[in-house]
Amino acid sequence: MLHIQVIPKSYRLFAEVSGVDLKAPVEDPILAEINTALLSYGVLMFRDQHLSDDEQVAFSERFGPLEDDLMDPTQHVAFMSNERDDGSLIDPEDRLQLFMRANQLWHSDSTFLPAPARLSFLSCRKMPPEGGETEFADMQAAYQALPAERRRDLDGLIVEHDFQRSRRKTGHEFNEDEKAKWPPLPHPLVRTHEETGERALYVGAQADKVLGMPAAEGAAFLDELRDWCGRDEFVYTHAWQEGDLIIWDNRRVNHRGRPWDSKQYGRVHHRTTVKGTGPTMENGQPVDELARWRHLKGDAFKHQGVTQNRAYVTGSKYRHVASYVSATVVVVTLAVGVWLGMR
Repeated sequence: MLHIQVIPKSYRLFAEVSGVDLKAPVEDPILAEINTALLSYGVLMFRDQHLSDDEQVAFSERFGPLEDDLMDPTQHVAFMSNERDDGSLIDPEDRLQLFMRANQLWHSDSTFLPAPARLSFLSCRKMPPEGGETEFADMQAAYQALPAERRRDLDGLIVEHDFQRSRRKTGHEFNEDEKAKWPPLPHPLVRTHEETGERALYVGAQADKVLGMPAAEGAAFLDELRDWCGRDEFVYTHAWQEGDLIIWDNRRVNHRGRPWDSKQYGRVHHRTTVKGTGPTMENGQPVDELARWRHLKGDAFKHQGVTQNRAYVTGSKYRHVASYVSATVVVVTLAVGVWLGMR
């Protein structure tokens, strides 16, 4: 059986996957390999796929039911573009463009929903000559890097997420219908990944208030956490090529697009999004997402769940060490051989 090839692009986050054509139906064993790699690296990139919308939807649906597009709930594809159908550019101050400009702030997708997005799939259709990259932040690594006492202080805190907060920062004000459609709602500040059991910070541009904390203190607290998670050691920047498809795990990763000259150049991406497994909160309390996943998956959990995946994630942190050790052994062996040959 053929296997995918996975090439890590940084110490802990982001890998390139080759050896699979996503335009064709993907066999179950290959899909399982892709999911295992995604749990290990958080973000996967596939070059030269050039998917149609139907092909992207078909591949995305293999991972679970898809969210509807916010602007057109009759379809699953969201068009992240500053171009019209005829290729002409949309005014950057257009209301929808201001709405989408908030994607240039750190966020995890769909935190305005009780069951926020599980996975996102973004395909590149057109790029400007400069700018427009996407950055990814490893919220799991950011949490693990905090002192133990600091982690204990964060566990159990609840944060109110307000979709309007991120949009206000780019000049988009919600109308009354939008306010009613997307009201503020709570999520845990620290989430346990339902498949791996690893813990990660869950805070982005829509995180607005810490429940039970004075407003000014909570705002400063959240700003401090956002700054911490955006540090260089937790971030990978991807320079897009047309035909790229990237999958990221919203349960572990924040992302943001980078600016470009939108008055002069088009940037076109199409996104599909896998729905969250369920709400993060019930009756005012955080849900045990790990237990829920175990309950939903039943016997399959024994083969694909937390034990196997946590071992894979942990192992990935030390693969680079193993490669250095192997190389050192080879060099020492050669040196000893040369020394013995000279005697």
